Amino acid sequence: MNRELEAILKSYQALKEAYASGADAVELKVLYESRLDDVLSRRPNLSRATLQQLIDYKYGLWRRAQEKPSALPPKA
Repeated sequence: MNRELEAILKSYQALKEAYASGADAVELKVLYESRLDDVLSRRPNLSRATLQQLIDYKYGLWRRAQEKPSALPPKA
């Protein structure tokens, strides 16, 4: 996975967890928004809404991949 994408996904997860816990997430939101701005500055034809949709999709895949066991259980 691309390092930049992984950094965006991790900051997105931290932001979502902060919102869920009721914590003040101003700094996390600023970090997340700045990472989005970096991507958007390099891709002028990409809208923020489209980028957010892509991140939501990739976040779901990434999160499921994080939850899967690292090895298959032995056969009985």
